[in-house]
Amino acid sequence: MKKYLVLFVFAILFFAFNSPDVKSQAIDRQGIIDSLTTIDPEIVSYFPRWKICEPDLMAQIYQAFVYKGFKKENLSKEDIEILASPKENPSDPYEILLITCGKESMNSVKINDVMSTMLIGFLSGEFIYQGLDRGLPQNYNQYKRDYCFIDIPREIPVTPSQADIIVDYIERPTNVDHAFSLSLFEQTLKVGETGFWIRSVMGTDQVGYPFWSSGESKILLQRPLYINTDGRTKKGIPYLINAYVGGGYRIQGGLNNEDNMLSWIPERKLNAGPGGKIIFGADVHAWFLPEAGLSLNLELPMRRLETETIESGTYAYLDPSSLGRKGEIEFDPNDPRPYRINNVAHILRSTGQLTAFYHWWLDKRNPENYFRFDFGINYAEVVEAAIYKEPTETGDITQMSTVNIRNLETFKPHEPMDWLYLKVEYRSQAAFPFGASVQISNQILLGRLYIPLLGNWLYLEGKYSTPLRDARPYEIQNFFMISPVLRLTI
Repeated sequence: MKKYLVLFVFAILFFAFNSPDVKSQAIDRQGIIDSLTTIDPEIVSYFPRWKICEPDLMAQIYQAFVYKGFKKENLSKEDIEILASPKENPSDPYEILLITCGKESMNSVKINDVMSTMLIGFLSGEFIYQGLDRGLPQNYNQYKRDYCFIDIPREIPVTPSQADIIVDYIERPTNVDHAFSLSLFEQTLKVGETGFWIRSVMGTDQVGYPFWSSGESKILLQRPLYINTDGRTKKGIPYLINAYVGGGYRIQGGLNNEDNMLSWIPERKLNAGPGGKIIFGADVHAWFLPEAGLSLNLELPMRRLETETIESGTYAYLDPSSLGRKGEIEFDPNDPRPYRINNVAHILRSTGQLTAFYHWWLDKRNPENYFRFDFGINYAEVVEAAIYKEPTETGDITQMSTVNIRNLETFKPHEPMDWLYLKVEYRSQAAFPFGASVQISNQILLGRLYIPLLGNWLYLEGKYSTPLRDARPYEIQNFFMISPVLRLTI
């Protein structure tokens, strides 16, 4: 009887351990081990990280990934990152936790299984890499990495908010409830989840005149009008229509700035006219392809420019003789005003753009690299106005007029390149979030670049513009301006 009982027990154990459930448990156990050696992305920023730039080590790591069976199209020899455990004692070598090559990663278990002890020792700083002592252990109290690497500062982590799929990072991020940015170029404010933005902008970048070179500033209110319900794109593009309305006004700065802190910036030669402007526009995304759409911007004077009394010290103007006109700038013979025209001012009037745009993330699963392309038509109009003194009982007043005056010009598009609007914008949200853009509009090249200074809250932004044709009288051949950018988000 005991003999049969023992055989029965062995039979039960045999079928139990060879059943599919037990095998799946064994697989799950391995999965648990793997998960214990995988670092949570939310705490990665607290660990030491560095990029490998040593060609020999890059090649060895790449080949280890290939040997392990990772797809070559997901690997990148030029994009290898090491994640290590923080050291309790600064003199200890690092413990390698994760190695990332392109889009693929190996945890510590796979690293020890595939890579040689020597290679791991080189990466951790335990073994000497350079010189005649290559491969020998480091001095126990002087462990250091003696190969080419680039540390990723912990003060600038790749946080979830930075790696979110968004279309604007530095000024109007859509992945936060509250945002504020402050620079000499633009100030923005968002409060709450409504999607409302208040913006104050100096300059007219759309036609190639940044900062005070255009002679105007504007206040804008941006409002989302239509929610994006497409599950594939609504995270990065929450609204299909973003409209804005506002007003433009004339600035008085940028003249006679020899003695102030901005004296290194060229003085402006262009003015906004009296009376202000009305501004409106929108980005309209296609419902069938939200990454693409049409953008409209219009800035129109609120009244005609005829004859105005002005403050002469607040306008930029030129001597008529410097314009090189064939005929003299003078009043029409039938005009009764017996005054001499002293100067000519250039006034920026209507501007507008109608463009098609496209948003492109190289990898939406890891949206660190983003492009926006704009292509369309542009319109910009600048008129000349005569400046003269008119005597009165209380003294001379300065008048500006376009009425009944000979040989004044109006500058507007008259050849195909004047109409062209082309802009390419790139943004990286990797360890050092930065962005750059190049624009051709009104036959003016405008470049922009911003880079981080401290964490993700203080940046440096620069803009440079130059005409691609002969500069017009009111244009600056080389205009360059930099500004710190304070950026706060919640």
